[in-house]
Amino acid sequence: MSPGTDPPAGGQPPPDWQQAQTLALADVAMTILQARKMMPAATAAAVSRERHGSGFCVRVRLLEGVRSAADGNPRDPGNAGEVVAILVARQLGKDLADAFGDKDVIILK
Repeated sequence: MSPGTDPPAGGQPPPDWQQAQTLALADVAMTILQARKMMPAATAAAVSRERHGSGFCVRVRLLEGVRSAADGNPRDPGNAGEVVAILVARQLGKDLADAFGDKDVIILK
């Protein structure tokens, strides 16, 4: 995946903004692993997708202190954490599309 030349709508892209033809689950996983070097206290990642023109915009946030509902203290990842990457792609790879299923946000612990 290489850096894009056109910024997403709304202004200048952050340094970690990237564009790809097809975005795979491995691309997201590598992004998370790279970002964890700068945020070692992160315990989870929230990956969200939204339509962006004819493609998708996938945002990756690293989260600290996230617990599951089974732990008795769920945390809504909607606006929590720090965005570490914005990935724009024409399409999602089958593996990433399957990971999202019918949801627009997935939490990886």
